[in-house]
Amino acid sequence: MEYNFDIKKIKYSSNFEIRKIELLKFLKFYFENNRPKNFIKYEKELTKFLPEIMSKMSFDELLYIIPNYHQFCYTVTIEQNFLVAQNKILKSLLNPFSKILKSKLKELRIEPLKYNLNNDNYVIFCRHASTKGMYAPGSVIYSITSGLLNKQKKVILISLGEIDQKFIELRKGNPNLILLSKDKDSSCYKQLINLRIICQKMQPAKIITEMPVNIGTALYFSKVSSKIIYWSPGFTHVPWFDNVLLVPELVNKTLIKNQKFIEVPKSLNFELLNPKVNIEVLNKFKNKHFISKSDFVIGTFSRYEKISEEYLNLVSQILSQNSSRKIIIAGTNDRSIAENKLKKFINRKQAIVLGFSDVHILGNCCNVFLDTIPFPCGSSAIEIMAKGKPVLSLQQLNLANYKKSRVPELILNDKEELNKIIKRLENDVQFYNNMSIKSLAIAKSYDNELELANSIISV
Repeated sequence: MEYNFDIKKIKYSSNFEIRKIELLKFLKFYFENNRPKNFIKYEKELTKFLPEIMSKMSFDELLYIIPNYHQFCYTVTIEQNFLVAQNKILKSLLNPFSKILKSKLKELRIEPLKYNLNNDNYVIFCRHASTKGMYAPGSVIYSITSGLLNKQKKVILISLGEIDQKFIELRKGNPNLILLSKDKDSSCYKQLINLRIICQKMQPAKIITEMPVNIGTALYFSKVSSKIIYWSPGFTHVPWFDNVLLVPELVNKTLIKNQKFIEVPKSLNFELLNPKVNIEVLNKFKNKHFISKSDFVIGTFSRYEKISEEYLNLVSQILSQNSSRKIIIAGTNDRSIAENKLKKFINRKQAIVLGFSDVHILGNCCNVFLDTIPFPCGSSAIEIMAKGKPVLSLQQLNLANYKKSRVPELILNDKEELNKIIKRLENDVQFYNNMSIKSLAIAKSYDNELELANSIISV
């Protein structure tokens, strides 16, 4: 793969414009080429130069480049220890960023915005108002929006990207919901001013976002009267926002000691977790990939950053033991390592390695789901449990509170135990049905939009 950026120029050029342009090329290459895993070699050496580069950025450059650089750091280090990696990002990137951002706001003479709060009004701004595809937080944004509307609150939802049909249907049935999209040509400064105008007019009690680093950070530091609340989809170590909402899987003893961090109920609309699928499309997929009734199909759906070599070695062992076993792996970003490691199984039609896919079609093809290691799956595991499919997990450090969203009998200590359970699920119908019932119950327990809304209202 030929690179179009120059790392040395990012690190050492005396010309800021050159450093900035090369950094933009680097980030564009990373995201447009499916987030290649080998870019982890650049993370440590580049990050130490970022405070110096940031200090010379304009407000708009800062709010465009650093959210993308943060996403790079977060995704490329996903296989490392969860809390250690986040703490490094906090100290080396986010703390310097916050200091520089505050100074930029001062230069722009952005004054505090004071107003009386209207407890019936809420603003939500998100990356995508989308309940389908691989953007998992979109389904939670839907639950928060729907929950607040059911509590008779007025909501303005601002999406920086997509707005899908589910949100449009929600608006049609609710006059208290207003959907807004970002102007494609608006600068970060203009976005901030527009958000402050909305705040001044609507006087919302709370402003909610699922984006850890974005225009919401600037809104927070610009000091508006509304509380700004961050619902964390995974990254927790943010040095801004009035409150950080943590689902049970993300809670840890250190964070929860700080009153800023609040545990909230998990909430995913069950209808979104398990929508009806077209049987013809389902059968067409099975026929295309030679999936028969006698096959035992394992699924894993995740961003490919989580598909580690350790996980792929485990998959190879599982498939080698029984030719009737098949695996479907699907997700966004760089799948080249998976394709290379599983090449012989792909050739045998035992492994199906896909990019972006309809996980509901794939989930209905599977008998079980295999958790990724060393970092477990999030909503994709719940989506497949909603279809009554058991999720198998290996005991691991990063599993931690994710155990709360797993069937205890299906958390295994080692590969030997895992293989025994797979064999039992293959051959013992009653055991499989029991695990299926327990899995379905966990998925249904996620449908708590009113409880989540009450938690947000009471913060």
